[in-house]
Amino acid sequence: MRALYFFFASATVLAQGRSVAITVDDLPYTLSDEPLASGTVNHKLLVAFQAHHVPVTGFVIQQRVESLGAGTGTKILREWISRGFDLGNHTYSHPDMNGLSVQQIEQEIVRGESAIGPLMKKAGKQLAFFRFPMDETGDTKAKHDEIAAFLSRRGYKVATCTIDTSDYLFSDAYAEMLAKNDETAAQKLRVEYLAYSNAEIDYYAGLNKQVLGYEPPEVMLLHVNRLNADMIEQVLGLFEQKQYRFVSLAEAQADAAYRIPETYITKFGPMWGYRWAKERGVKVNGSLELEPPQWILEYGTHRR
Repeated sequence: MRALYFFFASATVLAQGRSVAITVDDLPYTLSDEPLASGTVNHKLLVAFQAHHVPVTGFVIQQRVESLGAGTGTKILREWISRGFDLGNHTYSHPDMNGLSVQQIEQEIVRGESAIGPLMKKAGKQLAFFRFPMDETGDTKAKHDEIAAFLSRRGYKVATCTIDTSDYLFSDAYAEMLAKNDETAAQKLRVEYLAYSNAEIDYYAGLNKQVLGYEPPEVMLLHVNRLNADMIEQVLGLFEQKQYRFVSLAEAQADAAYRIPETYITKFGPMWGYRWAKERGVKVNGSLELEPPQWILEYGTHRR
């Protein structure tokens, strides 16, 4: 019966074509030595999303809002909403969830609603999605199940992600290159980042198809940073070249794949393709996934 169910799900997806939901974590962008960059980085992303008709969900860290000052931080979030985008909860301080008790995690979730709750309500929108920091959904069954139940009681759905490009690693090196005015390295990194993103999109599409028997609507994980602000047009272009249709997170997660119970217990935060493989008993070879270029990971270690 399950095989028949997924056959029909696969047929539906093929009829509709490929689709992807774009999500952006760690709003709003903050950088202490670039106080004016916060609004600029967010604005560049939003303009590109509007131009490409991408219904994005941005996930907010409340502590970052406060670090910018209530006025500036809230203004940035208000621009996201006024341009038609949704906001989700990414906890108060983006902690390592494995080191917290259930009660502490619940407090992080509730405090994470401080700014986005009133803003979404005023806009007539529902605060519907929560994303775990680093996708750490619970390192013990008890913690996993208790937090899942708590989120459900507060009306949340867990925001998944099926494609990850380790953009934060590229971003760390990129920020240092810009600070050093090393444009040669920065240009090389931009090329490498786009190539790596292209490879990761294809890798995860293949992984998910192997596990499920079809490619579900994908959920792309990006982070708000200078690199993505500079490269977002090209990143979105990769999906367009591969004939993906941009959809909302809610539309993507309405697919049958996202109704597979998420019961995988791990202290890490793997993409959902790996979780589905564990749930369905499908053996996959994770070593086939490329690692970011070593020179980028090492940039600055001998240049300080």
